[in-house]
Amino acid sequence: MASAPRSRPANFTPWEQWLLMAATLLVFGFLGYVVYDAVMATASEILQRLLVISPLILIIAVHLLSAGSQFSIPIPGSEPGAIHRAGGSPWGVASVLLLLVFLISYQPSLHGLIF
Repeated sequence: MASAPRSRPANFTPWEQWLLMAATLLVFGFLGYVVYDAVMATASEILQRLLVISPLILIIAVHLLSAGSQFSIPIPGSEPGAIHRAGGSPWGVASVLLLLVFLISYQPSLHGLIF
């Protein structure tokens, strides 16, 4: 019976083992940095959008919590004499915030349009 030749397991010298380990750590370190950079960029974009929208969310939450048990959305200026009443509407503040967000978001293109 003929026996098939056996393949010998690779025996690396200590120098080759250290070199292989260093190359592996270098590759994994680079891949970890690339993944970390992508995750942090995505998280930064999400947090930036949340930071821009948070005043509007806060105004709506305060309005809903202050309305009590009734759930109604009043239309500003629909009451007689509402224009003479002191204080502001949360919808007016929200619209000003939306206008500011729009102006800040498109500031470079508006700047190029005006100047």
